[in-house]
Amino acid sequence: MLLHRCKCGALIPQELCLCPDCEAKESDKMSRHMEYNLRRRNKKAAAFYVSAEWRKVRAFALSLYDSLDMYAYYVQHKIVVADMVHHITEIEEDWTQRLNVENLFPLSNGNHGIISALYKKDEATKRQTQELLRNIIRQHWKGVGGIEKVLTGLD
Repeated sequence: MLLHRCKCGALIPQELCLCPDCEAKESDKMSRHMEYNLRRRNKKAAAFYVSAEWRKVRAFALSLYDSLDMYAYYVQHKIVVADMVHHITEIEEDWTQRLNVENLFPLSNGNHGIISALYKKDEATKRQTQELLRNIIRQHWKGVGGIEKVLTGLD
């Protein structure tokens, strides 16, 4: 029987995608997301976050930053895997920025909670946090001439 590693590192049969523990966690995560979408998120945003268009841009943004949590790297000086992508300018604030890669910021779940709390604190803190995130992106891509140059080089 051929084996491969689950994302947690456990050896599992090749025909399985996840070990039972990770499968249970993934199922719980999906349930929480469904609950959130039904009760809290507006319908337009909920439809967007399950669209193929968003999944494609989200995956591209994560790959652009090598799935590195930029906040952890530049602010906390840690290397942490990003498992989500945050809109610097929230989609409720500017719908046209929802697929703009320059408006997307890779974060771990924990740091997304920190950023969300800063956004909710007050408007001044939210604006300062948004500027911090934009500055981190500028700093990250400065050595290659900016993110715009990176994105145009991919065409």
